[in-house]
Parts: sequence; structure tokens; C-alpha cells
Amino acid sequence: MKQSRRKVPVFTVADHLKVQMEIEQRAHELWLAGGYRQDTALENWLNAEREVLGDFILKRQGSL
Repeated sequence: MKQSRRKVPVFTVADHLKVQMEIEQRAHELWLAGGYRQDTALENWLNAEREVLGDFILKRQGSL
């Protein structure tokens, strides 16, 4: 008989919440470092996403 293994989610709810908070924090840091410019909100957010999700993926790949 073949045993079915339960698959572990790649991105859990807890992961999502943690990453979301890290993105918010990093976007705020980028905004502060950029001189509080209001017209950079989207750019700061996308850069923060790229950084945080990139780190998350690298860490996840290293743990497999």
C-alpha cells in the first residue's frame, strides 16, 4: 500500500503575515531613507516586496 504524505504548504498563513509585516516595515524604512517623499510610495513598496520575498525564498530553499 502506498502511503500518502501530507504536503507542507509552501507559504503558510503565518508566513504570509510575517512577510507582510516585514514588507511594511521595509517600505517605511525606504520611505524614511528617501527623505519622506510622498511620490515614492509604490516604488518603496515594490522594492520592499522584492527584498523581503527574495530573502524568504532563499531561506526556504536553504531549508529544503
